[in-house]
Amino acid sequence: MKVLFLQPPMGGWVTWGKHIAINVNHAQLAANLREWYPEINIQVLDCRALGMDENQMIDAIKGIQPDLVYMGDALQTTGVAAIHPRYQAAAKLVKQTMPEVKICVGGFFYGANAPEMLAKTPEFDFVLYGETERTLPELAKELSKKDPDIPSVKGLSYRDNGEVKTTDYRPLIENLDDLPLPAYDLFPMDKYIGFNYLRHYVETYHSRGCPNGCRFCVGWTNYDPRGNRDWTHYRIRSGKRVAEEIELLVKKFGVKFVCMMDEDFNVYRSRIEEFIEEMKRRGLKVPFFFMGRSPYHLRDKDLLKPLREIGFVCGLFGMEAVDKETLEKVKKGISVDQIAETVRLFRENNIMSVVTWMVGFPDDDEVKIKDRTERIDKIDPDMTALQIMTPLPGIPMYKELEPYTEDWDLRKWDFQHAVLRTKYLSKEDLGRLAAWANREFYSQPGRVQRILYNKKYHPFCRLIARSYVETTDAHARAAVNDEIFV
Repeated sequence: MKVLFLQPPMGGWVTWGKHIAINVNHAQLAANLREWYPEINIQVLDCRALGMDENQMIDAIKGIQPDLVYMGDALQTTGVAAIHPRYQAAAKLVKQTMPEVKICVGGFFYGANAPEMLAKTPEFDFVLYGETERTLPELAKELSKKDPDIPSVKGLSYRDNGEVKTTDYRPLIENLDDLPLPAYDLFPMDKYIGFNYLRHYVETYHSRGCPNGCRFCVGWTNYDPRGNRDWTHYRIRSGKRVAEEIELLVKKFGVKFVCMMDEDFNVYRSRIEEFIEEMKRRGLKVPFFFMGRSPYHLRDKDLLKPLREIGFVCGLFGMEAVDKETLEKVKKGISVDQIAETVRLFRENNIMSVVTWMVGFPDDDEVKIKDRTERIDKIDPDMTALQIMTPLPGIPMYKELEPYTEDWDLRKWDFQHAVLRTKYLSKEDLGRLAAWANREFYSQPGRVQRILYNKKYHPFCRLIARSYVETTDAHARAAVNDEIFV
């Protein structure tokens, strides 16, 4: 039995510039498969990292001769739902050339919609429903048998004589420390680059879920809806295990910048304290980024200095809106004052702040969006990440957003294109306002210069900021002209 983890030729999230990151879902699944079923042959083909086109991809797959091809993701920053057309196109080419090869997809976007996606995509043989870490290895093990018992594999949609069927719900993995560390040795680690300029770059993923569970969040689509709010069931790798993984990346693979992609790395103070202690004990100091929530940063403001000392140079936290009514509707669970205070504390500790915000809520009009723009300008984070609402099936807001959706081309469902209208704005008006707001923030006198010439910030911060500024025109081309980037 030979399993191929395939990342087909594709672009990347427009605001991240030239961004070619390891597929953290593939790396974790490859490690699980290798440890649990060592008799299965594992192959990896990252066409994006290797610069392969579709013809080169097919030639390489012919040489590998896999029995099962897996494509999947765990992170929205690869392209949100825009990854699906790329995976579907790759699956079609594989089937045309090697019809006997089985195709399986899972993770982000598929996890909440497995039966529907399988029914709509004849090129796929299996779609994983919910969390993938145990399901994919079990499926591979069954397929290696003479008479596989596919219905015994929980968390799976499959075809039986043309009929789409779904197996039982798979419970979540409670302790992520039970998982092996990702199989980085199988991937072209020297090929990855972040934000146009960051070489020796890696993305990691040390937790699952988010205890807050905002109604718009794309993270819901990683999880089986039969699991009763699985997305809000937060589970972690311990601080000690995270430090162990970073040590492996730095000492064995020469990584120089770590982007930790947990939705909320700082939920538990005890975990942060353990992480700081372990990093110091191991003598590790490497620049790293993580996403967290503003209320937790304020709770643990005394930890910002020791975090900076071990390498925390840049952090992202979400605001999304500024009016109380919208914040309550989307269940954001923060206040604008908390965001402003967190920005101040970050600057005081020489940590670059990135604040996310959104446009495209159903009640958005031009006045609300301009008020949001003005407020974030006053809060004055170092950088912002503006996203345009996208109506992914599986998120709690989907039914509310569906009537406003006007563009069903999934190549544009990446939170960078306007694909819906609001009650008061056309799709085109929303795109133009998004492009204007993004440019408006970065065009304020002195803002970009403050980041680029602040020697108290780590040099990597200046490179990330440079990438964001350089992609403002590309962001506008996506928002206004529908240019495709993923």
